[in-house]
Amino acid sequence: MAFYKNSNPEDERINSLKNKIYAEIYVLVVAICFISFLVKHFIYDLGVADFATELIILFVSGIYFTIRSTRLGLVSAEVEMHDQKSKWPKSKKNLFTGVVLGIGIAVCLGINSAVQYADGTAQAWYYFFLVTFVSLMIYLPVFFILLVIGNDAIKKRSDKAIDKMLDKDENGENDEKH
Repeated sequence: MAFYKNSNPEDERINSLKNKIYAEIYVLVVAICFISFLVKHFIYDLGVADFATELIILFVSGIYFTIRSTRLGLVSAEVEMHDQKSKWPKSKKNLFTGVVLGIGIAVCLGINSAVQYADGTAQAWYYFFLVTFVSLMIYLPVFFILLVIGNDAIKKRSDKAIDKMLDKDENGENDEKH
């Protein structure tokens, strides 16, 4: 069967360097889009329609990366590597990050409401606690769903993709041309 194999083997070092360059290009494009969004929104005070392209590029590239890495089983491998090296498992870090983000956003919104809209100290405290409490009720579940449940679902799909690839390899159904 060796006669039918690909006669032009590729150098793994060259492929690795190309992939590194592609990854750097991706980061560069995302950074340019993010900076463009910040400049258009905060400096020029433009509306969403004026930076919609940047937002689409940022969201679509993130979604594409998530889908591809899940289907290739990279998510499971990264979580395993992380859990071996770290004292805290990835799931606990996601939970902690979600709680901290939820509390941080809620407190910031509470402070903003107290400073901008209150007419006195008592009203400022009332606005702060009211807005902080309502924001906590909104943001904690949202971040819990996104970071904890979402990452668990992605990891389970990635585990299934790995199992599927391993089953194909065991059955001799690999993608090599014979």
